[in-house]
Amino acid sequence: MTRLSRRTAIFALTAAGLAAAAFPAAAQDTNLRVHTGAPGSSSFVFSTTMQTVVQQNTPYRMNMTSGMTSTRSTLDAARGDVDFYISAPAINHYMSNGIAMYKDMADAPELFKNVRSVVNFPLGPYHIITYAGSGIETLEDIRGKRVFLGPPGGAATTVGLAIMDSAGMKPGADFEQAKLDWTSGSQAFQDRRVDVAIIPTELPSPSIQQFALLDEIRLISIPLENFDKGDLKKMVAIPGRTIEEIPADIYGANQVNETPAKAVGSWVGIGTRKDLSDDAVYAVTKAIFDHLDTFHGAAEWMKTFTPESALKQMNAPLHPGALRYYREIGVEVPASAIPPEGM
Repeated sequence: MTRLSRRTAIFALTAAGLAAAAFPAAAQDTNLRVHTGAPGSSSFVFSTTMQTVVQQNTPYRMNMTSGMTSTRSTLDAARGDVDFYISAPAINHYMSNGIAMYKDMADAPELFKNVRSVVNFPLGPYHIITYAGSGIETLEDIRGKRVFLGPPGGAATTVGLAIMDSAGMKPGADFEQAKLDWTSGSQAFQDRRVDVAIIPTELPSPSIQQFALLDEIRLISIPLENFDKGDLKKMVAIPGRTIEEIPADIYGANQVNETPAKAVGSWVGIGTRKDLSDDAVYAVTKAIFDHLDTFHGAAEWMKTFTPESALKQMNAPLHPGALRYYREIGVEVPASAIPPEGM
């Protein structure tokens, strides 16, 4: 290298360093903090697909933390500690009203004003799964058994407890609740250390298929009349909750059901914090919908995901960056989804 070229290189490096020092916020904004669910879950598949299309087609990089609950992630976003996360209409309902897991948090409704929506998508039905050899064939048969409902304090556990309540069963008195995280709970079911697992996942679910490869499984159906009882009646009235059917043969020969299993369905989404830049949220939203073929190819259940379906069950305002994209492509946005800051 000549003396001149060395001087040129030194000048270029110095200029780059000064530019980085002058614009630290801009450099930092390209690194996005993202929370998602347990590996293998619907939310994890959606998030990692989003990460792929964003990193391949925008200047942004997504640093992913898995195994997170929406309950915690929504709070983290409201406090500015995470940029994108798995949101849930049910969690939005609880937090905005300061009830359920937020009942002892006086500032929960105020904090909720700091979160925004990007897209929604169906999480899938809550599978109530047991091994065929367990002798458990109905919800009532779970009495006295050890049950994994999801991580303590999470939205899934709230649904699981409501399902058990519809059959007149309480944890500790009528069944043992296995208090584990998603990874440990799934492993415990695989190892037969729990008798039943209640898992919200897509249809068909790779994780449920994995259990069916090990042995014969049975999906327990919720009696139709139970949807009109106790906590379950209140649960299905909450935004983002539906009543679904899981086909009797969807997991192949090792699924011993003879009739479809009725189940609680659930919607989730991608949420963000209110003060994340409009440009960042716009770029992420655009990358998602510009590459729908990648999402549709990642999992069968995602083939129903479109810009129109992405606004279903939405009960937190859109981020202005996302709103800008939907308006650009001509999607009608409900008035309830327009953020207070408008656009």
